[in-house]
Amino acid sequence: MEHSLILAICMVVLFMGLIVYWAWIRRRLAIEKVEERTDSQKVKDINEALSLYGFLFDVQQDLVYSHMYPWQRKVGYCRLYDELAPSLNMIIDSEPIYFQYDGRRWLIEFWKGQYGMTTGGEVGVYVTDKEDVDIPGIFSGAFYECVSDDDRLQMAYTLKKEDKTIIERKGRHWWLTDFDVAVFSKPEQLSLELQIIFPNSEMQRAFIKGLSDAGYKAQDIRVENRMVQVIFTTPRTAQPQKYGKWVVAWIQRLNRFYCHLFNWVTRDFTRTLDKIDFLRIYYPILFRMLANSKRAKKLEELYKNMQPYLNQ
Repeated sequence: MEHSLILAICMVVLFMGLIVYWAWIRRRLAIEKVEERTDSQKVKDINEALSLYGFLFDVQQDLVYSHMYPWQRKVGYCRLYDELAPSLNMIIDSEPIYFQYDGRRWLIEFWKGQYGMTTGGEVGVYVTDKEDVDIPGIFSGAFYECVSDDDRLQMAYTLKKEDKTIIERKGRHWWLTDFDVAVFSKPEQLSLELQIIFPNSEMQRAFIKGLSDAGYKAQDIRVENRMVQVIFTTPRTAQPQKYGKWVVAWIQRLNRFYCHLFNWVTRDFTRTLDKIDFLRIYYPILFRMLANSKRAKKLEELYKNMQPYLNQ
């Protein structure tokens, strides 16, 4: 009996040792593969993988950002998306600015905060010429489409964490974003300095009125020609309250853990490009978390359920 027990223990120890050895070999092979590849190969493969989720990697700034024609452009926007954000590990401040222009209802919204294992900021431009929708048990209110290429706006923003610039992004876009990988932040630590250039003074005035309706004072807004600048710190509008404070705190603990996990798993590298490439090869589950694949699946499913009501 004792011999059988000792043999069983030895077999378990041997099995565990083989698993550890296999994991070590697999890790070494992944490290060697990353070291052998050129930067152009890494960027190509990373972007092919990230683009499935609507994003690309900016090798110059070491940031992940949204490209022009991602899946997100097909699913529009409604307030329900913000309410669901914590369930997707997104603990963020949101600031929707509503205004009327050209016979349509417009929304320019800014966000800042923690997106899973990244800190980031966003500015989105949306429009609708339809009535509010009423989807029993799901959502009631305005549903916006992402603007067309012709309606894109020239935008720029600077995201600061406690007065230190961590992100700068500009371009003519419908959804300007940037995400700093493995950086953990609380939304209240961040400020988003935004500049938007409007095609004409009529739209500019309508947006300024929207800012005023949201609670921004004249001294909060800088106007120069057709450009409007505003700094988003503490939200002036009511924030979604779908989840309690303790749930939000728990999600943030997870997000902080994911940032530490990313840095620990990729500890053999210093460059973000190499870290992400290693993650893609060695730890694809964590790579999908970086890309927030759960968000894609959940929002696409939600949009599919809403579509019959949107097409009425």
